Amino acid sequence: MASSQIEASNPVEASTVQAFSPGYTPENTRIHSLDVFKGIAIIAGLFITILYWGGFSSGMQNALTAFPGGLRYRAFAILSLLLEGKMMGLISLAFGAGIILFFVRPHLGSGLSNNDLYVRRNMWLMLFGLINAFVFMWQGDILFHLGIMGLLLFPFPRMNAKWILVSALLVLAISTGKHYWNYHDDTQAYSKFVVADSLAKKYAVKDSIQKRSDSIANAKLPQAKKDSLSKALALAKKDSSAKKSADTLTWKQKQEKEAWEGMAKKYKWERKNDSGTIKALQNVSYQKNWDHQVGGTQFREAAWFYRSGVWEFASLMLLGMWLFKRGFFNGRFSSQHYFLTGMISVVLGLFCGWYRLHFLNEAIADYTKYVQQRALPSTILRPLEIASVVIGYASLIMFVIQKGMLKGLFTLLSDIGKMALSNYLLQSLVLSVFFYGYGMGYYARIGQPGLYLIVIEMFIIHIVFTTFWLKFFYIGPAEWLLKSLIHKKRVPLKRVTEVETQREIPLKAPINY
Repeated sequence: MASSQIEASNPVEASTVQAFSPGYTPENTRIHSLDVFKGIAIIAGLFITILYWGGFSSGMQNALTAFPGGLRYRAFAILSLLLEGKMMGLISLAFGAGIILFFVRPHLGSGLSNNDLYVRRNMWLMLFGLINAFVFMWQGDILFHLGIMGLLLFPFPRMNAKWILVSALLVLAISTGKHYWNYHDDTQAYSKFVVADSLAKKYAVKDSIQKRSDSIANAKLPQAKKDSLSKALALAKKDSSAKKSADTLTWKQKQEKEAWEGMAKKYKWERKNDSGTIKALQNVSYQKNWDHQVGGTQFREAAWFYRSGVWEFASLMLLGMWLFKRGFFNGRFSSQHYFLTGMISVVLGLFCGWYRLHFLNEAIADYTKYVQQRALPSTILRPLEIASVVIGYASLIMFVIQKGMLKGLFTLLSDIGKMALSNYLLQSLVLSVFFYGYGMGYYARIGQPGLYLIVIEMFIIHIVFTTFWLKFFYIGPAEWLLKSLIHKKRVPLKRVTEVETQREIPLKAPINY
């Protein structure tokens, strides 16, 4: 792909961009489709995250899944198939493409190289993520993860498109393997439990025989009767294969037995399981709300990310880079190509999603039985599911853009996407105040249908905020702050109309394609 293939507010290519200078308005260096992707993800993703914001815990979702049928389950299952993980994937896809766009876009006037600016951008983005996670108390933050991944994937934009695709597929395979390895750990834990439980039962039989033998010895019975009973118990003791009356499980065997007993209950939910969380987050003290959330936030931002999340983000971001180099986001392919790719990818992804939900129902019903009977986890196809659906959605969106359909809606979504960082942080701030006890305290007080209505209300807030803001400013407040921090000076914010203040330069790409 030529380095100058950057869209000027639409899917067609443009060979020039605006330099970063006083009065500069960067609308014509943006890729319209990427903004649409981000706008859709910001809105649609809330249908999944609102359940966590509103106190509809993972346990409650499992309990709902355990009894399929009814409108609430169907709404939950459909949204899970269509949106769960996919909106984060769409953001990651756009972010990956944005990495290359950052390098081919000129950043004049800062005195820093593109490499320096890129590193600074990701470091500051990580700080924004920490604020979102620890100040707004959103445990599902992705800004911190995107910032880290931006640094980890720093060398990849310089690679050939073919090798980026190979890397993406390799990471996708590793992500799939992680699901299998985690499940394999569960099967190993169950095998150890079986051994420990068998010994525990054997020792229990021995103890029972010993107690009965002692009671017979102390009982007032004829000696002949005692001898007969003692002989029978002696035979039973021999059959029990127990070595001596002092036999007990070792500390390690007890740990293995208890470990599986805990795993077997991981899909089980009782209302009392959430009572501590509900009490803590309905408390009017910000400090108590924070104290309860901080542990889960630390796990999400660190342990979860480095064990699993890094592979999920990397695979989609690399695919975004590959698609950018192929000219996918600039309308290089025909509308028929986009449509067929979109339909095939979505159908494949939804089939993988059906597989996940179908076997998840079995695991929730009886996880011990599931481990006994199934060689693969219910989530084994989840990475393929997300990647397929995300590419399918991206292709169908490109098809709609090329056909010129839904222009008004897509313009609105594009505006929300231009201010994706501001809208994402606004979303966290509003929902934190609305749900947690330090604010309005609606946590766990609104049912599943009501939570979906809040998503619609939040959509309206995004529309009003974005429309009003972009009337006067060319960039969102959080984006403006991030750019100012990156460039170490205050960048232009207000819109300008004077054409004389805008200067065009040919686009020179600092990396090889």
